[in-house]
Amino acid sequence: MTLVNGSNILPLFTVGDGSVFKTQFVTQIGNDYYFRIWAIGDVGESTGVYTTLTGQAAQQHCVVTIAA
Repeated sequence: MTLVNGSNILPLFTVGDGSVFKTQFVTQIGNDYYFRIWAIGDVGESTGVYTTLTGQAAQQHCVVTIAA
C-alpha cells in the first residue's frame, strides 16, 4: 500500500474473516507499506481485503478466494 498524502501513519491492513486468511505487516519503505496474507481456511472460502487509516472508514480493495 502506498500513502500519497505524505503522512507517516501505519495503515491497518485486514481481512473480513480472520478464519479464512491471516495478515501480517512486513515493512515500510518510504511511503510504501508491505503486508503479507496467507490462507488458513479451506479451499473455496473467500473474504474481502481492507485497509483503514486512523479516523477514516475501511476501504475494501478486493475479495480473495482460496484455490486448490
